Amino acid sequence: MQTSYDQLLADHHRLIDDKDELERACDKAVESHKATIDEAKGMLTRCDGEMVELYAQVSELMLTKQWFLTDGIAWVVKLVHQSPELEKVVADLVNSVNVVGVNEGIKQSFQAAKGLVHSFEEVSGYDEGAKDALNAAIQAIDNFHISVLSKVADLVDKP
Repeated sequence: MQTSYDQLLADHHRLIDDKDELERACDKAVESHKATIDEAKGMLTRCDGEMVELYAQVSELMLTKQWFLTDGIAWVVKLVHQSPELEKVVADLVNSVNVVGVNEGIKQSFQAAKGLVHSFEEVSGYDEGAKDALNAAIQAIDNFHISVLSKVADLVDKP
């Protein structure tokens, strides 16, 4: 009987030791899970901050887009209108048209007054290269490039 009692006592102590070991393992697991939960909470807090920042950026981009569509395009058109490239091309075209008009007038006058001069090239103010200048001005309009537009196009990829 003593052996049974000793056996039961030994089993009891072993069970108490096992219980203590299980409680320590449980406490360790709880601490580990608390650390994981704290880490997840930190990640959520950082994500919340990042979301707020992203919403602010999206709002700013929406305002920028609205400005560009309302005021920005008008600003670009104004820059194009005031660009030296456009001014030069239009001035060349207008000057060429005027000279060609004068030449045509001289030719018509020459035809009307045929006996006073021998050719229309002799009439003062006649510019023999006027047609070539007009054609060059027309070609310049056809090949017209506004440098400001390429600068605006470069802004597309900018934030």
